[in-house]
Amino acid sequence: MKSARLYSCVRCHCQVIICSTCDRGNIYCGPICSYIARVAKHRHADSVYQKTSRGKQKHAQRQRRYRMRKKNKVTDQGSVHLPSNDLLPSKPKEHMARKTETLQCNFCDKPVLVFLRHGFLRHHKSEQTRHFSSWPLAP
Repeated sequence: MKSARLYSCVRCHCQVIICSTCDRGNIYCGPICSYIARVAKHRHADSVYQKTSRGKQKHAQRQRRYRMRKKNKVTDQGSVHLPSNDLLPSKPKEHMARKTETLQCNFCDKPVLVFLRHGFLRHHKSEQTRHFSSWPLAP
């Protein structure tokens, strides 16, 4: 059994157990949360860029080209009216639905030790000395 780390997903705040083999400094519970966060960060970066003078010019050029392609007015679309009796599908998250007797990695489903770390694995002293051995010695 491998050692594991327990952390909370930065986006949805659910608790995640990840084994040392799968752990690559993960901060999200899975690909869905990481994708949503990446899209949000990209949107934020786009909005910051669009507030600069160059971003405003590029946006205006893009809109002009779009209007020339469409040759009609650019207006907002109205909202789609949904029937009031529609229900949203309720799907429990995969990692929240699992209840097992032993602890498992949420990424590879392999069993892990009961004792969970809250921090990252640290390098061994031998690796640190090897890494710094190329530095020149003081006279």
